[in-house]
Amino acid sequence: MIRLHWILKFALMFSAAIFVAAIANDSHADDYDVYILTGQSNSLGTTGLEGGSPNYEPGSNPADTNTRFFWSNASSTGTVYPANLHGNSGGVITTLQMQQGDGGANPHFWGPEFGFARQMANNTNGRKILVIKASRGGGGNSLWDKTVFDGNNNNGHMWGHLRDTVDAGLNSLAATDTFSVKGLIYMQGESNNASEAPLAGSRLQSLAANLETHINATSYSSSGSAAGMYSVAAEIAASSANANRILTTTQQRDLGRSNSQFGFVTTSDQPLKSDNLHFGRDVKLTYGSRIADAFNSREFTEGVNYIAGYSANANPGSAIPDPAGQGLAFAGNIANVTAEATNDGGNRAWRLFDNSNASNPGYSQGLRADDFSRMFESGWKFTAVAKVASGGGLALWSTTQANDPGWNLDDVRNLNGFVLNRVNGDQLEVTLWQNQSTINLGAGSADSFHRFELIGAAGSSLFDFYVDGQLRLAGVDLRNGNGLAGFDNQLIFNSGSTGGIGRDVYWSEVSLTAVPEPGSSVVLGIIGVVFMAFHRNRHQHN
Repeated sequence: MIRLHWILKFALMFSAAIFVAAIANDSHADDYDVYILTGQSNSLGTTGLEGGSPNYEPGSNPADTNTRFFWSNASSTGTVYPANLHGNSGGVITTLQMQQGDGGANPHFWGPEFGFARQMANNTNGRKILVIKASRGGGGNSLWDKTVFDGNNNNGHMWGHLRDTVDAGLNSLAATDTFSVKGLIYMQGESNNASEAPLAGSRLQSLAANLETHINATSYSSSGSAAGMYSVAAEIAASSANANRILTTTQQRDLGRSNSQFGFVTTSDQPLKSDNLHFGRDVKLTYGSRIADAFNSREFTEGVNYIAGYSANANPGSAIPDPAGQGLAFAGNIANVTAEATNDGGNRAWRLFDNSNASNPGYSQGLRADDFSRMFESGWKFTAVAKVASGGGLALWSTTQANDPGWNLDDVRNLNGFVLNRVNGDQLEVTLWQNQSTINLGAGSADSFHRFELIGAAGSSLFDFYVDGQLRLAGVDLRNGNGLAGFDNQLIFNSGSTGGIGRDVYWSEVSLTAVPEPGSSVVLGIIGVVFMAFHRNRHQHN
């Protein structure tokens, strides 16, 4: 009996120890956000033509050691599955690091993963990140096409390689931690031929769908760990160099604009190496950061009412985003123009400081016929929130007669928006384009941020003009907003059309949305309709 007592006591103690150990082990399990990177050479990240070490190296950052990394990079030699490799992480998850080079011009490879991880580390929610990379040196989008992959030919072998790399990385992670696959990062298209370029959008869409389906169906995935995966395409290098690259870029940009599961990041303002095909060290860090901005800005850019624009507060828990990370492109004279994130007394903004003595350097985003149709059918709001430290700037949206959804424009092109100028030392003056009505906000006004809004009525060419929530002009006719060549069908914010040094504007938001709160002219119209209906109904009952 005594012996049985001790046996039972020992068994209970042993069970308790196992339970405590299990709890302790579980307490060390982490939850990871996983991002998958693939594409061709600018995804792989060349380091040739940049001089010796450390000219091509990414430098160091605390985020590098805090980001987990799994990779297997394919060589451009051969297109048969399994892929020939430049190198891999040995089947284990490491910290972020440069990868094996090609033994020739490129001593190492590294791409957007460093800039991406460093910007994501600025997200204050403290999420842990794993990047899985399976990139290739060159190749058209057919190599990533699952529909032609059979595992034993020269078609679609990068689908097989990408799938296998993702499986190996996630299996390794699942052994110790939980995860959600948040996104696909895609940078491919310079090598698309005439048959591949027209399919650049649809094949990217299929790749993302196939990858999400595969991950959700595997044993390492729980409860659809890739459900809702977001995909971001970065603009290819030399995107205007030939017809195939132009079409590839158009396809990927349009997918980012039309599908809520995709984003697009511009890179056309960034310099290329002397080969006119690859991005160098600093540019890789820049567009990697922009890709992170695209993920962190998703709630803003994919909002149900969003048409186009920029917001420094797209995700207050993240770093201030680059407008290029929200799909805008920098245009104009880049030399002597500083564009940077700033926090001015708690007001997050994108600073555009222009010392170029040129006109109109700044940002633009294309607008489409269906954007104008939404605006006409639902009503619209154009917003600019800015502070003018010196000089001035412009915030405008434009359309053309060819895309007129029913406003009956009386000119070939049309511009509407705001001209902002600092005058008389500390006063802010806003002029309504093309109405030319000018309002001076008074002494000291230029030292603060102000909100400017145009609010248009559904099915009407009329809009109202607000400053800081106060109605300043009602019933302005947008048909009077005659435009300028070169500004067709765009949202624009820049440092101004009059060249001159020292123009310095902090832009917190410039956005165009559909279905806004109704303006006063809209409210008056609604009141009129209600009154007429009431009067008619009362008359009938009398």
